[in-house]
Order: sequence, then C-alpha cells, then structure tokens
Amino acid sequence: MIPSDIRLYTWLDAEEVILRLQEENNLPHWLVWVQAYWDSLTIGIRPGTQAEAKEWLQQVYDPRFQKSTEDERVDGLIILESLPNKQQLLPVILEETEEGRFVSRRVPSLARPRVIVSNHENGELPPSFTEDFPSIVAFHSFKGGVGRTTNALAFAQALTEEGYSVLLVDGDMEAPGISWLLEQRLPSPPVAFADLIALVHGDPDPEATDSIQLVANRLQSAFIDNIYILPAFRSIKIFSSLEIRPEHLIQGAKNPFILTQILADLGRVLNVDVVLVDLRAGLSELSTGLILDPRVYRVFVTTLSGQSISGTARLLELIAEKAPSSQSTEPLPTIIISQVPDELIKEPDSFSLENKEIKLLEYAKLSLGEDLDLRTRFDDNLRVLPSNWEEVITKLKRSGIIDSVRPLVDLLPKRSSKNAESSSVTLKNSRETLKDFTKKQIVAETAESNDFLSTIPLRHLALDNRHQVPITVVVGAKGSGKTYTFLQIIRRENWESFAQDACATPVHISALICPVLAPLNSQPILELARQVLQKTSKALGFNKPLEIDKIRDYIRNSYHLNLHEGQWRERWLDVIAWSVGFKPEEEGAGRALADHLFYTQQRLLVIIDGLEDLFQNFTNEENQKTALRALLQEVPEWLGLLPGRPLGILIFVRRDMVLAAVRQNAAQMIARYEPYALKWNREEALRLVAWITMQSKIALETDIEKLHDMKEEELTQVLIPLWGKKLGSDTSKEAASARFVLAALSDFRGQIQSRDLVRLLHLAAKASVDDTKWQDRILVPPGIKGALRECSIEKIKEIELENTALKDVFTKLRDLYEEERKIPFTREQLRLSIEEMKILEENGVIIREKDDYYMPEIFRLGLNFSLTAVGRPAIMYLARRAARQGS
Repeated sequence: MIPSDIRLYTWLDAEEVILRLQEENNLPHWLVWVQAYWDSLTIGIRPGTQAEAKEWLQQVYDPRFQKSTEDERVDGLIILESLPNKQQLLPVILEETEEGRFVSRRVPSLARPRVIVSNHENGELPPSFTEDFPSIVAFHSFKGGVGRTTNALAFAQALTEEGYSVLLVDGDMEAPGISWLLEQRLPSPPVAFADLIALVHGDPDPEATDSIQLVANRLQSAFIDNIYILPAFRSIKIFSSLEIRPEHLIQGAKNPFILTQILADLGRVLNVDVVLVDLRAGLSELSTGLILDPRVYRVFVTTLSGQSISGTARLLELIAEKAPSSQSTEPLPTIIISQVPDELIKEPDSFSLENKEIKLLEYAKLSLGEDLDLRTRFDDNLRVLPSNWEEVITKLKRSGIIDSVRPLVDLLPKRSSKNAESSSVTLKNSRETLKDFTKKQIVAETAESNDFLSTIPLRHLALDNRHQVPITVVVGAKGSGKTYTFLQIIRRENWESFAQDACATPVHISALICPVLAPLNSQPILELARQVLQKTSKALGFNKPLEIDKIRDYIRNSYHLNLHEGQWRERWLDVIAWSVGFKPEEEGAGRALADHLFYTQQRLLVIIDGLEDLFQNFTNEENQKTALRALLQEVPEWLGLLPGRPLGILIFVRRDMVLAAVRQNAAQMIARYEPYALKWNREEALRLVAWITMQSKIALETDIEKLHDMKEEELTQVLIPLWGKKLGSDTSKEAASARFVLAALSDFRGQIQSRDLVRLLHLAAKASVDDTKWQDRILVPPGIKGALRECSIEKIKEIELENTALKDVFTKLRDLYEEERKIPFTREQLRLSIEEMKILEENGVIIREKDDYYMPEIFRLGLNFSLTAVGRPAIMYLARRAARQGS
C-alpha cells in the first residue's frame, strides 16, 4: 500500500514509494533495478518472474495499479492524481534481465539515486588520510543567519593563536560571506574556489596535480594574518555565473569524494595544518561533498530557534543514515549552539531538555554517538559583520567568541610557540641611545639599520606577492615612509629578501631590483641606486645601464611632445629596459626586455620613487598629468597581462599626484591599492613607537615579534615605561601620554606621519637626557610637550618642498596679521578662496565644524596660530574625532 504521506502527482512520487521500500531493505529478490522517468517506470526483473512482479506492484501501489492495458508494450499503469475526465497515467514496463548483482557507487549526495537496486550496498570510502595531510574541517548550518561564518572565522583565529597554519575556504557558492570581507583587504584575489573546481574539472590528470599546484602558487598572494584565504569568486561580476559547480565535479570524477581530496591535496602543497571550509547553508548539493564524507571534521551551527533546531536534527539523522563516523579514524560531528543569551551561557544545563526542539536535537545526536557540544554567546556587535577583514577580526577578539570555540582545537594535534628574550639598560643610557638612534631614523638616507618595522601595508604587500613579482602603486603622504621603504627594498637587491623580511614567512619568488628613478635630493640613495643597477645589469647579462640622470632628462624632454597615454606607456617601458642596460636608447626595448626575461626565465622588479622631483608642475601641465597617468595605470595594466609575469613594478607616489593625474575612477584606483597604502593610524603609530624603542635596545614588557598582533590598548600599556601613563603623575589631571602624542601629531584626516613620530621621539629624548626628576619613564613630560613646535615647523618646511599648492596657501596664512591667526576662524577671516580652503581640507590641515574652521596642533604651532578661549576644548574634541575616523 502507498504510504499515507505520499500523493502520486508525478513519476517522482511513484519512485519515492520504491525508495521507501529500499530504505527498509524490503525489495523482492527477483527485482534487479528500477529506473523512473517522466514517461514511465521501468523495472528490471529476473526471467520468468512477470506474474510475481505484477502481483507485487498491485500490493505496493494499491489501489492505483492496473494490470490490464490495451498497449502490449506496457505491463501495467499507475494512476496519478488527475482532474476529472483528464486521467493521468504512468506506464510500468517490466524488462527481464540476466544482469549480475549490482553494487551502487557511493556518492556524497542527497539527491535520488539514478537507479534503484535490490541488493543495495554503498561502495567503499577512500582510505583515511595519512599524517602528511591536513585536517579538513567543514562548518555547516541548516539555516542561514545563525552565525556559521562568524563561528568559522572565530575558529580560524583560535587555530592561528594556537600555532596552527590554516587554509580558509569560502565554500558558499550562492552567498559567499567570507569573500565579501576581502573587498577592501584583497580587492583583486589571485584565485578563487570556483577556479579550483573548474581547473580540476577540466584537468585530464585524475590527480589534478598541476591544477592544484597552480592554485597553491597563486594563493601565496592571498596570505592574510597567517591564513591562506581562498574566496568563492575572484569578482562579484562572476558571482551569478557559476558554470562548474561542486556537484558537477563529483559527478564526473572517478573518485566521488574528489572535493575532499583536492582540498586535502591543496592544503598539503601549502603545508597547512588545517583546511577550514565555510559551506552553503541548507540541504544543498553545494555542501554534501564534505558533510557526507565521514573523514571530515563536521561542525554544525544552530541557534535555539525551533526551525533551526529541527532542521539541524534532521540533518544529523541524514548523516547518521548516509555517512556516520564508524571508523576510529573518522571524527564525530560537532554542534555549536550559537547566539545563546548570557543567562543560558552561565547555566548551560538549564535549557538542555526544556523543549521539544532541544529534545529532538538530543535524540538525533544519540544516533551519532557522543560528540562535542559548544555554546557561543549572543553579541549584538556580531549580528552584522563589517565589510572589512581587519574590523571583523577586531570584533571577534573583543567578543570572546574565539575563546568559546577554542575547545574545538583540542580535537587536533598540538603546536608549540617560540619566545624571544630582551635586554635592558640604565635610564640615562636609554635616553642617550634613543636620542642617537632616532636622529638617524628621521630621514631615510641616514637610516643605517637594515631592520624595518613590517607595518600592515608592507606585510600585505609581501604576503600577497610571495609567489609573483608585485605590480603595485604604493600611495603615501610626505613623511609616511615612501623613500624609507624604497631604500630598504633596494638595499636587499632582490624582492625575495625584502618580502621575507616584511612578512617573516618563506617567499618563493626571486626578482632582481631595478631602481629606475630615485629621490633627487638624496645623494646617498642615488649612489646606492646606481650600485644596485650595476649589479642587476651584470646579473642579467647586460652592461652599461643608462644613468638615472639621463632617464630623468629623457622624461623631461618628452613633456613637450604632446604624447597620449599609449605613447607614454611605451616610453616608460623603454626607460625600464635602458636602466638595466638592455638595448640602451633603442625604441621598443621595453617590450623586447619582457620577451627576453620570459624566455630566459629571469625576473625583474622595477622600483620608482622621486616622482615629485620629476613632475614639479603636475597640477597645471596637462602633459605631465598624461605621463603620470600612463605610468600609474597603463604600465601596471600592461605588465599584468604578460605571460609568466617576468616583470613587476612598485611605484611610490603621493596621493595628491594620483588624484591630479587620474581623471576618471581615481577613487577606484586608490581603493584597488588601498591594502598597500603607507598610512599610519593610531594603532600603527603606537606600534612604530614601540618598535623604534625596542630597536634602540630599550626593553619593553613584550617581545618584538608580538608587536604585530597587539591592539591599541595593549600597545598603550606596553609604552608606559617609555612615557608614563600621563604627562604628569598617575594621579594628575594631565592628558594620557599616548593619547596626547597621537592627538598632537594627527592631521584632520586621522593620519599620522612616521617622520613626525620619530622626530618627536628624538627631540623628547634629547630634552630628557639630563632630567633627574622623572625616574619612572624615559621621555619626560616637558620634553614631549616642548618637541611639538619644532616638529610642526619641520613638517611644514618639508611639505612646502614638494607640495606647491599647499606652500602658496601657507604663505598667505603667514602674511596674516597676528590677531587674524586665531582658532577657530572663518574663511573670510583668512581671506582665502573656496579652492584654497578645499586644498587645506584635502590635506587634513583644517576641518569645519558648523560655521567655524579648526587646525590641528601639528600645523597650528608651525604656522603660529593661537587658540581663543573657546578654541581649546573644540580642538581636543575634533582631534579625537579625526583619530577615530582614521583608525
């Protein structure tokens, strides 16, 4: 008889009746196989069993089976649900066969089998992974919006904190949550999960060795916070056009568990400990390749809502039926109950058996055996994750969710961590040492040390280009460290050496350094650039590299030719070739150099700095803008299309030059290179102070390797031995030292320049050497406060050397009468045009609050503006607001 919950509308319902019997192992011995289609139900039977078969069908489909039929080709009819006088019938065809015993192929799928067989047996699973393979962990949920991605990200952080290396895969091909978080951090991912699936699907090698190696190679440029990240797609433009899906890969592969295998192989090539996959929610074929593989650590996330609990319970029942963890090497599933209110977190037993949904879940778990059951608390800050990787990680760390999922780490092998030792010196010696060390660090050409602070942008640059030469525009303001970074790169003479120092991770790309242009006002750097060019030219087998001065003259002489962007691109490519001695002063040398490098398997990285010296009138001369635009857009685009990427480029340039030169989509271009922009927010500024302090052999209560992972609050605490908690005693009403320094050196775009920080440290240390009053800190309060005016004066001098537009406005401000130089002020009071006020605002020199304008301390002191009675509190408020916006 037809089960009561089935209605025979279509052939699928007729097939479901037989599937139920198969699940109960209640198919007759004479039945060999069953195939159902929209036009018939065909049953393979043993010879001579026609009568038995019809009798059996009469019982199974009672009262809807008809034995007699006018069509001799049909052995019976199943009556389907129909309208009156429009009866729908499904023909039944019996085929006698001598076929042997059929064993179905074990496929990780929730879909109906194409053929129903009598003696149903699953095929064997592939063997368990050996120790050199990573663990595969899959996060899944029956419903979306339950915190699956949040918990997966928290677990990834817990793993890295415990010393595990991780490959994080966004396996949600319909709503890729992790991929959206990378839009700002990695706007152009080098490779995606969709690429991996498509490559393996089309690879004639069953092991897909080359495809996996290619993806692993490209993933070296997606190494973020010690995690390799494989997004679902490289671009949201192809998000809706997924041609090759995970289920296609499974259906066409000899190994039905190929999805698990290729992820394990990829993880092994990357040498990671764990491959962590965030899967699509629901009973979707996008996810079954992993959740129906008992070798996978399966983590199911649910909330306490009835629908989520019931769906998760049903999911666990399906796994117990189709893919239970039956071997000792197969991990048991894990459940995370997410978004639990605090009162239930504190009393976990109070809701374990309170309602029928929880009972259903507990019942489903019994069929799987004992498993790990975690609860993560509700945090309103995690309901909507920001679209910024760094912000998400910060929120996760503050929420406590990482500690909540940390017990999952215990399922995996342990890892160890290293500690470093530091030394200390006397107070007076510390002040002397800091004074001398920072003096050499103020300007790049006198910075003798080969060590440098690997800031977030530099780590991004190095990690994203561990297996390829970079093609990047590095944007930075005056004093942000452009020339210092340029110097550190050319000192190392090879990209591999610099990148490895920047990310403290093995780098597998060797590219000789070619400094085509260098800052004009630094003879030591120019001389070093010449020496590096000579070495690079010789190593490539060339000779007589064209001098930087001649290249600069060639560019200047081209200003008057009225060239378009394409012509300028060719000139830039040519001077790159000439600079290393390849076909000097021959047109077309640039393209020929790219071909030569490709065929000789050599790589070259071009470094360009000092553009402000070469294009001094870029704001007014259209030809200079065209030349810059070609260098910043046309050249990187052309280089990025070269097969094998033998030629890379790093261009250090000021933001205002980019905005002036790039007519359209300047913001889009800046956003593309935003991860590598040399910007110093509050946290990075404090990290630099701590690094400078420790580099000068002054001990702080941390290891220098740990600075990279510290947040603003931690760095503030670490720096107390340097400048105290406050600019006075701990009980005084003076400002907090760290807060005061950051506010005093910040512009109104929330930016702090590294040179200003280093200069303040030098001046404050110099003023502190002979102090005997303050014995609890290295830098004394009067020394810090007294350094600000000179910092401001020097900053303005340096800006005026490069930024002509700002220099003209500063001159007008100096010509004001003393009584006019008061803060706050109006535009009319300063007698400036709207355009001139815009220049000041764009450079962070002023900010508007209602009808008044204010100026930060770093500009106010050098321009000799004074504060009115109402100016002081407004400035402190606006400085804090600007700092928050920039952090």
